[in-house]
Amino acid sequence: MSFEQIAERPRHTIVSARVSPMVELTRWLFERYRISYHEEPHVPILHVLATRRRGGGVEVPVVVGPEGVWAGARDVLNGLDAKSRPGQRLYGEEEGGRTANRALVDRLLDLLLRTVRRYVYAQVLPLKAVLYPVVVDGAPAWERAFVYLLYPLWRKLMGRGLELTPDLVAAARTQILAACDVVETELAKRGTRFVGGAEPGVVDITFAALAAPVVFPPRYGAKLPALDALPDELKTFVKQMRARRAGQLLFDTYEAARPQPQAPMAARGSGRPLSSLLLGPWLQRIAAKAAAWYGRVIRIKGFALASRWDDVEDILRRDLDFRIAPINGARIDEVNGPFVLGLDRGVQMAAERPQLYVAVSAIDLVGVRDLVAREAERLLDDAAAAHGRLDIVNGYARLVAARAARQIFGLAGPTETDLMRVIRAVFHHTFLNLGGDEQVRERALAAAEELRRWFLEEIAGRHRQAIKRDDVIGRLLALRGKYPDALDDDGVRRNVAGLLVGSIDTTATAVGKIVRMACADDVVLARIERDLDDPQRMVGWCNELLRMWTHNPILLRRAAADVELGGTTIAGGSTVVAFTQAAMFDPNHFSDPGRLDPTRSATLYRHFGGGLHPCAGRAVNDVQIPELVRRVLKRGISQVERPRYDGPFIDELVVSFRGSRN
Repeated sequence: MSFEQIAERPRHTIVSARVSPMVELTRWLFERYRISYHEEPHVPILHVLATRRRGGGVEVPVVVGPEGVWAGARDVLNGLDAKSRPGQRLYGEEEGGRTANRALVDRLLDLLLRTVRRYVYAQVLPLKAVLYPVVVDGAPAWERAFVYLLYPLWRKLMGRGLELTPDLVAAARTQILAACDVVETELAKRGTRFVGGAEPGVVDITFAALAAPVVFPPRYGAKLPALDALPDELKTFVKQMRARRAGQLLFDTYEAARPQPQAPMAARGSGRPLSSLLLGPWLQRIAAKAAAWYGRVIRIKGFALASRWDDVEDILRRDLDFRIAPINGARIDEVNGPFVLGLDRGVQMAAERPQLYVAVSAIDLVGVRDLVAREAERLLDDAAAAHGRLDIVNGYARLVAARAARQIFGLAGPTETDLMRVIRAVFHHTFLNLGGDEQVRERALAAAEELRRWFLEEIAGRHRQAIKRDDVIGRLLALRGKYPDALDDDGVRRNVAGLLVGSIDTTATAVGKIVRMACADDVVLARIERDLDDPQRMVGWCNELLRMWTHNPILLRRAAADVELGGTTIAGGSTVVAFTQAAMFDPNHFSDPGRLDPTRSATLYRHFGGGLHPCAGRAVNDVQIPELVRRVLKRGISQVERPRYDGPFIDELVVSFRGSRN
C-alpha cells in the first residue's frame, strides 16, 4: 500500500502555477515533512483570480489551511518552521544557526524569487509550442483554452506582470549569478558538501528549488520544457549554471533530499456528514442521560447494556466474568501482537503487565509538563502572531501529544506527520473498527508494519551503540536480569507500541472536546477562567467537561458464561456494553448530574477505563490534558468554529483568540 493510500486526507490546499519554482519549494517541503496536500493548479498570471479569491495576493503559492492563509514563499517557510517538532525545525534548532539560516534564505529569496521567472520567461515566451504544455499543466479547461486561443494576449499580460524590459532581464541574469556566489561562498567557508552540512538543509533546498528552472534537474516536481527545445541563449546559460559548483549543489540536493512527489490528492470535502451529528455532544449526552434515568440493564438478543454507575463498575471489576480478549484481542494481535488491553487474566498478563507498569510509573511527570508547556506556548505564540486562529486538534493538541509521546516512550518515527498518521490508523482499527471495515483494516496493517520497523530499528540501534535512555523503551530493556521472564525485543516493541497507539489521538480528541464544551456557554467559560491557575480544579473541570462530551462513551466486554448483572441474567457469549458516559450521569453517584462541578471526586470518572484494564497513561493524561486546555483558554477565545471529523475522530476545531492573557 502506497503512502498516498494510507496518508491522511489533505488539510491544506496549495493554489499554484505548477511550473513555478516557489510552488516547487512548497511541494518539496510538504513532501519532506510528509504533509499531504491538495494542489489546485492554474495558468501563470491567470492564477491571480484564484489567489486573490483565497485571500492571498498576486504571488503563488497560496496555501489555504484550517488556521488561515500562507501567502507566498516566506509565509510557507515560516509556517512550517513554526509547526515543526524539535529536532526537525526548518531553520534548525540552535538560535544562532537559525538566525544565520533565515538570513541566507531571505537573501536567496530576494535574489531568485522574481529573477528566475523573469529571465526564463523572457527567453521562452515567444515559443508557444514549447511553453504551452508547461504552463497549462493541470489547469482548468477554460484557462487552457484562454492561453491556446489568445496566446498573444496572455504573452502580453505575462510580459507586463514580470516587467520584461531589457534592463531588468539583464539584471535578472546578474542576480541569479549572485545567488550562486552566495551559496558557493558558504560552501567554501563551511567546507561541507551542503550548506546544511553532510545533508541538505533549508538553505540548500531553497536554492535548489528556486534555481531549478535554470539548471533543469531531472527530478523537478512539475513539467519543464525539453532542454533541446530551449532558445540558444537560455540553453547556454543552463550549461554554464550546471558547470558551476552551485549547479552541482543543486543536482546533489535534488538527488539527496527531493522526496518522491506526492500523487494528486482530492481536496477535503467541506460538507457536514451525518456521522458528525451522531458523534456530536448533544445526541451523545441525550442518550447518556436517558440511559442513566432508565437505569436498568437492557437485554436485546446477544447484547446487554448497563448504564448505572454500580453496574458499569461491576463489569469492569469482574474481569473473569466479563472478558476483554474476545472484543479487542483479535484486532490487537493482528496489528501489534499481544498487549494488555487485549489480554484477559493469564500467564502472559501476569508476566508482562508488572514490567509495563514499572516502566510507566517512572515517567517524569514534571518533565512532561515542562515539554507540554514549552511546545504549547510556541504554537500559541505563532498563532497569535500570524492570524489569531488555531486548529487546536491538529495544529496544537495532537502535535504536542506526539512530542510528549516521543519523549515518554522513546520512538520518533521518520517525521512527526508519519508518527501521527501511523498511530491514528492503528488506533482506528484496533479500538474503533467494530463493524470490520476492510479498508480501515488494510490501512492499519500497512501502518502497523511501518511502526514495527521503526521500533525494531530503534531497539537494535540502542543495542548496537550501547545506548541507555530514560524512557519507556529504555526502562523495559533495563529490566532484563531483574525479571525471570523479562520482555525480549519484540515484547518491548509490542508493549510500548500498545501504549503509544493510545496516547496521541486520545489526548487530541479530549482536548478538542473539552475546549468546545468550555466555550459553549459564556457563564461556564467565565467560571473556568477563574480557575486556570489552580491545577487541581483544572483536572476537575476537564473531567466534568469531558463527561458532557466524552471521547469514548462505551466500553465493551464479552460474558464468559451465564452471569447476573444488576439483577438481570445475561447469557454467556453476549456482548456487554458498559455505557460509561451514562454511568457518569447516575444521580446516585453524581448529585445533580446536569451541573458542572469541578470538585467531584476523581475516582468517579471512567473516561480512561477501570478494573483490570485502566489506561496505563492516565497519570500523564492528568498532567497533559489540563495543561493543554489551560494554556489555550488563557489566551482568551472569542470564537469556536464547527468541528470537522475524520471518520470517528474529531479532526479539526478552529478557535479565534481575543487577546493574550498573562
